[in-house]
Amino acid sequence: NERAKRLCAEADREWRKNIKRKVCDASVVTEQVAEHALKLLREHSAKQLAQSNKSSGAAAAAAASLMSKTDLDKLAGDPGIRAAAERRLASFTTKTTLLILERLMSHKWAWLFNEPVNAEELELKDYHKIVKRPMALSDVKTKAQRGLYQTASAAASDIRLVFQNAQLYNKPGSDVNIMAAAMLEKFEELWQGKVIQKLSEEEALARHEESVACKKRVDAVRAQQNAAFRGKCQSYERLLCDIERFLVDAQQQILVSCRPLAQGKRKRAQHLMEKTAFERVKPALAVILQRYPEFLNTATQEVEVDLRKVDALTLRQVLLLLEKAVEGEEDEEEQGGFQDRDGRGG
Repeated sequence: NERAKRLCAEADREWRKNIKRKVCDASVVTEQVAEHALKLLREHSAKQLAQSNKSSGAAAAAAASLMSKTDLDKLAGDPGIRAAAERRLASFTTKTTLLILERLMSHKWAWLFNEPVNAEELELKDYHKIVKRPMALSDVKTKAQRGLYQTASAAASDIRLVFQNAQLYNKPGSDVNIMAAAMLEKFEELWQGKVIQKLSEEEALARHEESVACKKRVDAVRAQQNAAFRGKCQSYERLLCDIERFLVDAQQQILVSCRPLAQGKRKRAQHLMEKTAFERVKPALAVILQRYPEFLNTATQEVEVDLRKVDALTLRQVLLLLEKAVEGEEDEEEQGGFQDRDGRGG
């Protein structure tokens, strides 16, 4: 029973050791994969940066960075788009105002209101005290021709002011007051009949054109974003393919490395381990102890390496390190020999 327990305990220890070695091997491969993946990512980022530097202009800048919904909403409210609609309404206002003025200024009583009141010539000393903002139909026409009316209501307000000033200064029942009232009524008739309905149509059309322009602007930016996003997806797809190929190569290398090692190579590794200087053996020894910590006697701090118990993958790595260490020793010996000969020759 005691012997069976010992055998079970030894088997359990061996199993645990094998698990630790496999985990260690897996961590080494994982580190290699991660290192290679980071290298590919750095190369990928460098290529993207180079392409970004080559591209220029607002379209390229917009395509390079994806915009949020908030940014798109701001873009849809671009003052430039709104300005186009406002210009359309301003143009309509100018044409309509000039058309109305042409009808008003040709009226038989219009001569009283066409030109500004010359208060000094007419000796109207209190005119400017009563009329705070003088206005004549010719003033309105000049402003309209210069495109100074942005809205129809502003133009209508000035035309009304011409007749309201006349009514304000001249007493009710006087000829000028009656004529001003008649002209104001004529203006309202023309305004209601020729402007209001057409104005609402123009405003609706301007809003529609503004909406279409906003949609086109947003659609164009989204198209650029989609193109940039597709490009990034394709780029990352190529990157993942590179990583996948690397993993396949790593897997094949592991399979090859885990094949049993020839007995002659195992003996050579043992021979190099014993004959090579300790300082040069340290890297190989570190690999062994990482996978086989039981080779270290914790009580005496001595290392007892038995390469017959080492797996093929570890042994291949150890043999490679030992052979590099031997090459280093031989190079130093050759350099030392050359220096001795040079010393004797001198």
